[in-house]
Amino acid sequence: MSFNPADYASVDERLPLFWKDCPRGRIVTELIVDDGTRIVMKAELYADIADAVPTTSGFAEEVRGSSMVNKTSALENCETSAVGRALANYQYQGGKKRASLEEVVKVYRQGGELS
Repeated sequence: MSFNPADYASVDERLPLFWKDCPRGRIVTELIVDDGTRIVMKAELYADIADAVPTTSGFAEEVRGSSMVNKTSALENCETSAVGRALANYQYQGGKKRASLEEVVKVYRQGGELS
């Protein structure tokens, strides 16, 4: 299957949709694992800052050094991906396919199949 970046919304495209619909919302990220090689992040979205329970969440995993961006910015990349997953889980897909552009590029760079 061919990869068309135009089919996927970036996290930067999804965030304004969340803030427009949830101006009193909040996004909380948490580092779950950082063992020097592998990073796992969790992101929680709250539709309102006063909500005690998140509306949705998302997780992401990155391996340090597995790509050019992960050689210098694996933690930041992982956090962005976790936020993107949480946004997609809460309907913010930018009117495009569910996976974020960042997620699809990751699979593509690693030689994975795009379906």
